[in-house]
Amino acid sequence: MLETKLLSFTQQHLTEAGTIIRQGGLVAFPTETVYGLGANALDANAVSDVFRAKGRPSDNPLIVHVYCKEQIYEIANSVSDDALKVIDHLMPGSVTIVLPKKADVVPDCVTAGLATVAVRMPLSQEARQFLQYCKVPVAAPSANTSTRPSPTTWQAVNEDMSGKIDAILCGKACDVGIESTVLDLTSDTPRILRPGIVTASQIEAIIGKSVVVITNPKEKVNSPGVRYKHYAPKCDMVLNLDGDIAKLCNYYDQCVEKGQKPVLLVQDVAKYGNRQCYPLGETDEQVAHNLFAALRHCEKRYDIIIASYTGKGEVADSVINRITKSAGQKII
Repeated sequence: MLETKLLSFTQQHLTEAGTIIRQGGLVAFPTETVYGLGANALDANAVSDVFRAKGRPSDNPLIVHVYCKEQIYEIANSVSDDALKVIDHLMPGSVTIVLPKKADVVPDCVTAGLATVAVRMPLSQEARQFLQYCKVPVAAPSANTSTRPSPTTWQAVNEDMSGKIDAILCGKACDVGIESTVLDLTSDTPRILRPGIVTASQIEAIIGKSVVVITNPKEKVNSPGVRYKHYAPKCDMVLNLDGDIAKLCNYYDQCVEKGQKPVLLVQDVAKYGNRQCYPLGETDEQVAHNLFAALRHCEKRYDIIIASYTGKGEVADSVINRITKSAGQKII
């Protein structure tokens, strides 16, 4: 078992973190979306260690993180006009673009054998500072055990990764709270393969054409983070999407009668009497920010999470994408 170092954003610790990456080690680091688990994207052995640390299937591709636009050209074989517009207007930002890869530069294990590479330049200043010290592109999925809720604090990373990786850069809690939008720009029709806080309408305004959002979970797409079970707490979880308070209260009471210890994960805790509740947030952005941390909080204290979310719109669709998977598609 490794001794996982807890590092801060001092020059000394950033230098150490960058050295660990270049020498083939693993470092978890904050972004504005979630914490990532980084390895040198050009080192196949280091990338393989990411899959082992997470318990992640090797046919699930990773996102390559860069700190400047010039690095994109080091790993992408071509950059279309649409991609240039996204890079110029939405990067740094919470969006990942899928581009044709340089096959002689990016190892197949990074891209799960695909001819494309997913590239992201985080908005987080802490993330880009770390990436600059690495001096190489960094492949990084979320820094959690596979299938678990993504970590939005360094403490959550430590819960899952202590003893498995070389170091954790202990930065601030993530502002966004859900993973980046993944945008496929390898064909004439731009496609969002994974929704996030950067929406289709925002992208359409930049590139001047319609963007297709892939919503069928069974459709095979060349995207990181969409092919397997995700975001699940350790306890049971069910989800309600119509906001029926009576139904939620009845389900809660039935759980109590069975001897379970339930909690209602809801947007307005005042509506549920003296039942145990945990606030999910009022706005869609607040729910996105709070979701994964709330799941990790509740799983430690309750037997079953009874979640309810009724948001509408593009950001809400991104939240529903995550919370539905968290509940294992169990809808009440």
